[in-house]
Amino acid sequence: MTPDTFRTLALGQMNARLASRLGAIEFLIGDKVFAALGVDPGVAMVRLSREDQARVLAAAPAVFSPQPGGAGARGVTCVRLALAQEHQVQPVLAQAAARARNARSALTRLS
Repeated sequence: MTPDTFRTLALGQMNARLASRLGAIEFLIGDKVFAALGVDPGVAMVRLSREDQARVLAAAPAVFSPQPGGAGARGVTCVRLALAQEHQVQPVLAQAAARARNARSALTRLS
């Protein structure tokens, strides 16, 4: 998978938009980042729940890995683009986008 394919899949999520910050391209729902393409063109990132992260790591450990450090322990997951297939990444992006939408909805209800 290329970074452009990842970008297309991420922007295909309902209400997704693109932003650029510190050399990274972020994909957001409202103000919540659900995925990113970083400075390393071979790696993308998705924000998952810990449970969803555990499932994708078990299903495709060559493609997905926890981000090093504390972020990875909270569900931030790296995608090795050279090994990734669209059918693997599409549902993971959908999970991450849904999580961002749900977080945004919860904040709206609290305000």
